[in-house]
This record gives sequence, C-alpha cells and structure tokens, in this order.
Amino acid sequence: MIDAVRDYRRVVLEVVRKDLLVELRSRQVLNTAAVFSLLVVVIFAFSFARSFQDVSVVASGALWIAFVFAGTFGVSQNAASEEADAGLDGLLLVPVDRSAIYVGKVLSNTAFTTAVALVTLCCTVVFLGFDVDPASIPLLLLVVVLAAFGFTSTGVLVATMTTRARLRELLLPLLLVPLVIPVLLAGVELTRAIIDGLPTASWLQLLLVYDGVLFLTGLATFEYVVER
Repeated sequence: MIDAVRDYRRVVLEVVRKDLLVELRSRQVLNTAAVFSLLVVVIFAFSFARSFQDVSVVASGALWIAFVFAGTFGVSQNAASEEADAGLDGLLLVPVDRSAIYVGKVLSNTAFTTAVALVTLCCTVVFLGFDVDPASIPLLLLVVVLAAFGFTSTGVLVATMTTRARLRELLLPLLLVPLVIPVLLAGVELTRAIIDGLPTASWLQLLLVYDGVLFLTGLATFEYVVER
C-alpha cells in the first residue's frame, strides 16, 4: 500500500516536472498568454477606464478575461503537444493508475494559468491604477489558484477528449466555458468582494465545492477518455 502511494506520487510529480520543463524550454504558453493579457489590459485601459468611475470593475474584467484565455490556451497547447509527440501514449505505458497522469496535468496547467493571472494582475496595477489592499493580496491569490484549479480540472479532460477532433480549437472553448461558468462567476464575485471588503464565505464555499466536483469527475473519467 505504501509503495503504491509512493509510486502514484512519483508519477504525479514526474508529469508536473515534465510539463514545466517543456514549457520553460519552449515558453510557448506563458509568452503567448502573457502578451495577450498585456494587450487586454491596455485595451481596457484606453477603451473602458475613462467610462467607469470605479476602476476596479475594469481591472476585474481584464483579469478574468485574460484568465479564461490563458486557461483555455494552456490546456489546448498542452494536449496538442502530447498528441504531436505521442507523449501521452508514452505516459500510458507506465504501470500506474491513469488518474496520476490526470492529477499531474491538472497541477501543471494550474501553475501556468496562475502565472498568467498574476502577470495580468500586475499589469492592471500598472496600467489601470488598480488599488489592491496589501492585506487582501493573500486571499486574492488564493481565489486565483482555486479558480485555476477548477478551470484546469475540466480543461484537461475536455482538451484530451477533443485533441483528435478536426475543429478542436473551436470545439474546446465551446465545451469548456459552459462547464466552468460557476468557477468564473465565483472568481469575479470574490474579486469584487475582496476589493470592497464584503463577506466572501459563501462564494468561497461555492468555489471549493465546485472545484471538488470538477476534480473528482475528471479523476473518475480520465482513464476512459484516454483509452477510447
């Protein structure tokens, strides 16, 4: 039992390490998503900032629009690279529970999405004058990480399902975004609540519960998806 747990954990960590190394060498996901995030913030700064008295509304919108793009682009490119290099087929040869591969993919993509969200947050502070109370930064970071985890929990599964589809670039967001609307809604509302000093318990509870549902669903179905 202990050996099985140790092997499971080792596979998870190896999948995370492999994805991080591939991204650090190519920098395809982070660079593209970070540039897009910067463009979103700049466009919001010139187009909407003067129309709103409350800049936090514009900054929050820019943050979560960039978040959706980063998450979708990240899981899409990760799944496409695995398919192109037959990387997933190699991982499936490892004599371990397939869910370990899923957990590793979710963790690595959560790291990518969180990194882009942090870049976007910094851009909103610089270009939009987004005033964030230093005391609320840890809670805001927690919300971003939890939202990224929930988003990628479904994103990895859907991206794997649509990898061989003819129109996967179009099909992925059409299938993914409706499934993660509660995550995005909770993220937006929590951002507003944190900035305005409002209670966050109910929305945070919703985010945690929905994250758990998405993760457990992916954990239970990933094996059937990759062995189709």
